[in-house]
Amino acid sequence: MTIKKRLARSNIAMFVIPVLAAAVLLLIGLGIGFALLERVYLPQLGISLQELHQTGEAIESLLSDSAAILCGYAGAVAAALLLTIAWTNYYLTRNLFRHISEPLDTLTTGVARIRDGDLDTPIAYREADEFRAACDAVDEMAARLKASLEQQQRERQKKQELIAGMSHDLKSPLTSIRAYTEALLDGVAREEAAKQRYLQTIHAKEAEIEAMVNRLFEFAKMDVSEYPVRSEPLPLRETLEETAGPQCPDGVTLALGEIPEMRVLADRELLGRIVSNLLDNSRKYGGREQVRVTVSAREADGMAEICFADDGPGVTAVQLPKLFDAFYRGDAARTAPGSGSGLGLAVVKKAAEEMGGSVRAENGSSGGLRIRFTLPLAKEGDNG
Repeated sequence: MTIKKRLARSNIAMFVIPVLAAAVLLLIGLGIGFALLERVYLPQLGISLQELHQTGEAIESLLSDSAAILCGYAGAVAAALLLTIAWTNYYLTRNLFRHISEPLDTLTTGVARIRDGDLDTPIAYREADEFRAACDAVDEMAARLKASLEQQQRERQKKQELIAGMSHDLKSPLTSIRAYTEALLDGVAREEAAKQRYLQTIHAKEAEIEAMVNRLFEFAKMDVSEYPVRSEPLPLRETLEETAGPQCPDGVTLALGEIPEMRVLADRELLGRIVSNLLDNSRKYGGREQVRVTVSAREADGMAEICFADDGPGVTAVQLPKLFDAFYRGDAARTAPGSGSGLGLAVVKKAAEEMGGSVRAENGSSGGLRIRFTLPLAKEGDNG
């Protein structure tokens, strides 16, 4: 049943029920009055009901004209009262229905737009009534649905890029392995020195594939939150010295800058992977044989912010927001053989987020690339 029909029935009920109740009460009152008159009051006056009736008829003949006037007046008052009740019910019902039907139509139209795929046009209901919360909730739902669909689109795009990146990065070393293997099988390399050189190349390409697969597996485990994070309070400067020093690759000169005494809440192994990947990234994309990386730290907004800054060429403003995407590399890096898998910084981002931090990239004021990642500061109550 529609709301309009329900209100119409309510309107009729509000009119009929009071009339019926008044009639019933009137009949009950008249019955009680006659009973009291006959059994209590008339005996006290010493007259009977029949005598009272005869007296009433005599008086009625004298006041017949007045009685007609009184009955007419009473009927007019009753009619006016009934008409007032009926009109009031009709007006209130119509006004109430209008204030319900219009917002419902607006809400229904908005929901229909969402059903048809229009997530950009809000309902924007402005009246300060009970429907405002419902319309605002639908607008919020549409905004969240739009954000979810956009996120799904981005995820699909990332998966396509990931597959394309894997295909590209695996194709080059596999092609080299196949070419050198065929050369060995065909007897192209007759001298022992040439054979050893071919085998060393095959071994190097296999190691390159293995490293890329290991990083991909590492990234996948973090992406589905299957990596066990065991955070503990760690002294930042000592931990960076212990992890960065032994893992500093050839071609990188490491310099520890200003690092205040502070403890961070971090997983030692994940922090080591962040450091290793950042140093390796500077070596691969530093643009020179020897790259200098300066490590510094500070406290910012209740977090420890660690900065790895190299003196390489940096990246363009367009590339900055994409550096942490899986398999993303700049055009020059992608065409360079052995330049890496494009997973290093993606692993850095995942590792930092797993430990409750974040990461961002920026170009240095005097050149080079700066990677800043944050970690939670350890509190006094933390064990370690």
